Amino acid sequence: MPALARRLKGLLRTLRTPSSPGDRELVAFDLETSSLDVKSAEILAIGAVPIRERRIVTSESFSCTVRSDAPVDHEAVKYHRLRPADVAGGMTAGLAASQFIDWLDDRPVIGYCVNFDCAMLDRALRESGHEGFDAVRFDLRDIYRRRAMRRNPDHAPAKALDEILVDLGVPVTGRHTALGDAMSVAMAYLALSYGGD
Repeated sequence: MPALARRLKGLLRTLRTPSSPGDRELVAFDLETSSLDVKSAEILAIGAVPIRERRIVTSESFSCTVRSDAPVDHEAVKYHRLRPADVAGGMTAGLAASQFIDWLDDRPVIGYCVNFDCAMLDRALRESGHEGFDAVRFDLRDIYRRRAMRRNPDHAPAKALDEILVDLGVPVTGRHTALGDAMSVAMAYLALSYGGD
């Protein structure tokens, strides 16, 4: 029954999620993880920043490191640069996810490959005895793809975040850090939404 309830909850979330956030406040967020396998990866860092009234509110950002016992994936470390020593003083995944949920409140989220990050948060919350993660979510890739297809229906749009950022003229800073990537997503979203077509 819990699996059926989760499926129904997911379906209801899909039905109530508009195709774009519009002008309401939302939160750009990103996770750094030990791998890209949602079943075995561990969260290493969470970063998020609100987008309010067409502005990125950096003074209200959320950022934390998460203690992990995951085997070191040397390829992943090349990107996120988080070694075991860097996260040893972090909080548990459950506590980090719980604090993030409290900070997030009921605001919708936007991210790059957002369903992966949401699934990781959901797992961390459930494993620590909390309700799962059920925020309204938007994927930057989908918003970018819709705009690119309107402009040129015969051209396959970029899929990698770095390519999207270059195409939108968004400066790349703090890439492959949770807060840096959340900032990049926020800037890309603003460029897509308000930068003209």
